[in-house]
Amino acid sequence: MDEEALYSLDDIRRTYEPVDDHLKTRQLILRYSINRKDIRDAALDGLDLSETGSVLDLGCAYGFFTEKFAGRLKKGALITGLDVVDKTNSPLFLSAVRSAGYEGRFIAEKADYIKNMPSGFFDLIVASYSLYFFPHLIGYIARLLATGGMFLTITHTQSSLQEVIGLIPASLEAVGFEYPGDTAIGRLLRRFSMENGEGQLKPHFGRIEKIVFENDLSFPEEHIEDCIDYLSKKRNLLFKEILDADPEKMEEVLTGFYKNVRERAREGGKFSITKDDCIFRCYEPRA
Repeated sequence: MDEEALYSLDDIRRTYEPVDDHLKTRQLILRYSINRKDIRDAALDGLDLSETGSVLDLGCAYGFFTEKFAGRLKKGALITGLDVVDKTNSPLFLSAVRSAGYEGRFIAEKADYIKNMPSGFFDLIVASYSLYFFPHLIGYIARLLATGGMFLTITHTQSSLQEVIGLIPASLEAVGFEYPGDTAIGRLLRRFSMENGEGQLKPHFGRIEKIVFENDLSFPEEHIEDCIDYLSKKRNLLFKEILDADPEKMEEVLTGFYKNVRERAREGGKFSITKDDCIFRCYEPRA
């Protein structure tokens, strides 16, 4: 049985199906990041993947991470993408694989699908900003890896988005919605993070390399509407509570929330969002 999910399939599809939103989000992150290095480059730095012939990208989306494999893998390598959002992601992911110079296939399933996949098949498994949706599958991920295989995952810290999450209670209470004392987005970030990730990985891997990637998104006051645009694309994750309980109040909540963001930018001349992330490279899988 699947572990109880914080977000339903509908929640995930509402957030991740509009692929244009995520392409725009990617550009905003690149534009306003204090750390100018691409985290995917940091994740792959120093790795020799020239003998890697089979890759599984869990929560592959439109192929954001797969793009970086160009010229790195074994000739003729097969990259398999697995994602529950298929309508928009499948063609873009397969196009990204072709552009990288490899063979590709896309599996439109929930992550629990891997429970039924054959053991020891993949040389490399990647989960980039997705493992917090399914940390209960870490053992299955280890089982899928061949001897000498590697699991590479990128996740957030528990302090990520703290400036944004801190504005949620007042935004909910302003429309008469009782703040539950915690948020779904906060619980999601704590399910698999820099702080607790290594402890969850250790039972399944003999060696783990941890790389901290410090970063902030800094939006000057004159560009605060770009920040509003960035946050609007995360609204279904940030405000799941009101979306579930009283969706008709969603726009009213967002109006107050965006007003508070603009006020913070005016007060400080900018609005900064903590975007510290962490890379785990996991070796010696224990099936």
